[in-house]
Amino acid sequence: MPDQVGQMFYFGGRPWHGKGICLERPATAEEALKFGGLEWEVELVPIVTTDGTPIKRRVAVVRKDLPRGDPSRILGVVYPGFIPLQNRDAVKLFDQLVGQGKPVYHTGGYLGNGEVIWLLAELPEKFHIFVRDDDLVEPFMLFTNSHDGTIAVDIRLTTIRVVCWNTLKMALREKQAPLIFKRWHKGHYETIPIEVEQFLQRETEAIRRQFMAMARTPFSETQFLRFLSELLPLPRPPVKQTERARKLYENRVAEVKELRNQIAQVFVSGINGNGVQMKPEETVWGALNAVTGFVDHLQNFKRGDRFAHIFFGKGNAIKRRAYELLSKETQRLQTHA
Repeated sequence: MPDQVGQMFYFGGRPWHGKGICLERPATAEEALKFGGLEWEVELVPIVTTDGTPIKRRVAVVRKDLPRGDPSRILGVVYPGFIPLQNRDAVKLFDQLVGQGKPVYHTGGYLGNGEVIWLLAELPEKFHIFVRDDDLVEPFMLFTNSHDGTIAVDIRLTTIRVVCWNTLKMALREKQAPLIFKRWHKGHYETIPIEVEQFLQRETEAIRRQFMAMARTPFSETQFLRFLSELLPLPRPPVKQTERARKLYENRVAEVKELRNQIAQVFVSGINGNGVQMKPEETVWGALNAVTGFVDHLQNFKRGDRFAHIFFGKGNAIKRRAYELLSKETQRLQTHA
């Protein structure tokens, strides 16, 4: 998956503030297509070798709006059974669920040259979650689609903690119902809005209960450090004890320990800088927000940009893993309370 934003728009202040086209209000579906740079289609093209020999069982996905010879035109190589979901059809499909012509899209665009596209739409106030009186979490719906076959058509909840704008992409019971919220590129996309709508209210209520339980569950610094060791385990020693392997292992161990230390510091002291203020809190909810706050606002990474990192890359993976571990820990602690 590309780790750079190709083009995007956004509404309001975000961790990626200044990236892309800033709008004064959320976008409509048509505006999302325009400002997200999504007004193009893809097509499947046969692949041949330089001597003209056809390559069987593979086709290229290319952008139709770019001229022949442009290397950014080729988005990926897929099996012949791949059925593209065109950008306009994707936006229309998603808008049936969340917008219906209204201005609800807070961000959207594509990664790389168009390999992956996304739209982020706000949900009505009836889905908002007050973890406490002063701690509001707004559920959004995140639509993602790939034109290179790396990920399925995907619709899921993304929660955003308004007080410091931490984001968390929710699994929407993905393991229990993997066919409801994902479609591999084989067609039959038109049924997705109906299936997602059936589960939306139940899922937001389940997330509401989970967040509130986390906020009620005490979690000490010692418990947080144990959680970090599971979230970010140390690598195994190399099988071959060469000088190079040993050095790489030692460097990786040092990196993991430093990452743990940095997240632990957020749990203990909160965040006060980079335009963000987040108070420390010795609860499971505080632990979850220490991880999401660190990833969204403080973590350094060697390549790519912050938006791709926190929504689609390794940062998102860390946050999702933290949520899974802390959800189990909440249940365990409340059972033994």
